[in-house]
Amino acid sequence: MSTPPGALPVSRVPSGERRSVPPGRHCVRWGDGIFRLACQTAAFSVVALAGLLLAVMVSQSWLAMQTTGVDFLISKVWDPEPTHRHFGSLAFIYGTVATSIIAMLLAVPFGVCTAVFLSEIAPGSLQRLGSSLVEMLAAVPSIVYGFWGLFVLAPGMQHVITALGGPDQGGIGILSAGVVLSIMIVPYIASISYDVFRAVPRSQRDAGYALGATRWQTIWSVVLPYARSGILGGCFIALGRALGETMAVTMLIGNRPDIKLSLFAMGNSIASVIANEFTEATYDFYLSALAELGLVLMLVSVAINVLARMLIWRVSQGKVGWSLFGSSLVRWKRQRPSPALHAASLRRQKKTLATTMVSYHSYLSHRRFTCWVNRLMTGVLVAGFTLTIIPLFLILGYLIYKGVGSLNWNFFTQLPAPVGQVGGGMANACYGSLLLVALATLFAMPIGMLSAIYLVEFRSGRVGAAVRFIGELLGSVPSIVIGIFGYAVVVKPMGHFSGWAGGFALGVMMIPIFMRAAEGALRLVPKAIRQASDALGASRWQTVMQVVIPAALPALITALFLSIARIAGETAPLLLTASSNQFWPSSPNDFMPSLPVYIFNYAVSPYEDWHRQAWSAALVLLVTVMTLNFGVRFASRKRALSTSQMD
Repeated sequence: MSTPPGALPVSRVPSGERRSVPPGRHCVRWGDGIFRLACQTAAFSVVALAGLLLAVMVSQSWLAMQTTGVDFLISKVWDPEPTHRHFGSLAFIYGTVATSIIAMLLAVPFGVCTAVFLSEIAPGSLQRLGSSLVEMLAAVPSIVYGFWGLFVLAPGMQHVITALGGPDQGGIGILSAGVVLSIMIVPYIASISYDVFRAVPRSQRDAGYALGATRWQTIWSVVLPYARSGILGGCFIALGRALGETMAVTMLIGNRPDIKLSLFAMGNSIASVIANEFTEATYDFYLSALAELGLVLMLVSVAINVLARMLIWRVSQGKVGWSLFGSSLVRWKRQRPSPALHAASLRRQKKTLATTMVSYHSYLSHRRFTCWVNRLMTGVLVAGFTLTIIPLFLILGYLIYKGVGSLNWNFFTQLPAPVGQVGGGMANACYGSLLLVALATLFAMPIGMLSAIYLVEFRSGRVGAAVRFIGELLGSVPSIVIGIFGYAVVVKPMGHFSGWAGGFALGVMMIPIFMRAAEGALRLVPKAIRQASDALGASRWQTVMQVVIPAALPALITALFLSIARIAGETAPLLLTASSNQFWPSSPNDFMPSLPVYIFNYAVSPYEDWHRQAWSAALVLLVTVMTLNFGVRFASRKRALSTSQMD
């Protein structure tokens, strides 16, 4: 066959001969296989880590479970004296539930009001500012909440308790712990509810307005019913956060293993008793009982988060909420009426309009009433948003007022002064915090990054969904439980506390955070960029490493620093793994000082000079976390803007 004019000649391979593979093509295929295997291994390691966590917690609790049985959950006697050895957790369960109920009763109204105001009423600029303030409130470390609550909130609460006829105990107790806990979980409810409200279709609101409904009537009759499942899911996530909170509750609840049906009484919680007594346990049965407390806390928190994810998923799928009739949970969904029923309904409406006349005066009166209610509820929503963000300014203002005075060059260059001596600094704690964060990042970043690549770049189907779901559950485990896990896996084999153990515990917390954030960053890269790389003959690993990751680099850097900010203020896991040190650590193998642990130790001490140092440390920690949270976001946003302008 002759070649058409202008066409290039086509070389044909004789029959029986195989076309030769270009040099290097086998290496490309091997590279793709190795790269995929590495990503799969990282993703499965997240699942394995979650399974190992559960297995370790069960094994550490096994001695107590065999010895105490059900009595562990129903007895309120906690007596760890070596001659008695009686362990009952009922008092701690009561304290955990009581503080969480108080927190939810206060946080849910304010969180929902804030979300409704920001999504439905606030203009664009105020919406962005309000969302940033709510995010700042969520970024405050729990140790800062506890420190502020101990020295500012508790004295104010004592005036209220005295006015109500309560005891004079410095404002410490279940009520104060519940109040500060409510301030901590409001941002979670507000943030999730805000996202759920934004997911309500615009057509639903337009239909309400077309029928003459006011804005509040539309919110009450359309938006809230549609988003009910998502709001409930956000409340459950906040409840899981409240149940697992350690440091703020430890500093405010009073730490007494009592059950008194009074809001003003002191109590104890599961997380606080672990934080206070775990490092003081002197025999295996004692440690096992504390580990069993952690296991109970972990299982309850994970179960609550599973339910929350299911409810939020329903809203994301466009499904309606749940209705509770009697003891059964029944799904309800509006169904489109049949044509016959619709025609009958129209006939009834015509008959009603023909026989019923509503006076114009009654209509105007009703309209004025609905407009008055609309203005009233708008004011309520504005007040709810204002009261939600006021604690942020109170905390920032008081930290600046108390912390700036003691903040000087010596704070960053000198070691802590001995008891009774004025001055000194926390240079070793600053260095220790940086080292712990660096170790956690080195451990978590490769696993989180490769897992995110597996979820985005390789069509993993149900396996990817399982990895993502288990990663979210791993992120919901209370930090004090991660501390027990780090103690069992690293501290016990090594025989002492160390920076390695602290970095491992923080790394376990960081993996699911960075994995989900990195996945979101990689999904922002358009598919056209990947297709263009494939068209040029690039392999999968070349496309990912040389095209996708550079394109998503600003978002990935933001995700990394946001993950670092999340773990930088953690205290509870470090108490059980890194401990502390008054001197310079010579290596990660030493006891490792850190700013959060120093703040806790100095805050509960009776020395005024230590309190001043703690205020300065809290200010430095908060400024660092805020800078990581919002400085990096602003920088990445500016970089993205400049890139788009160049394009």
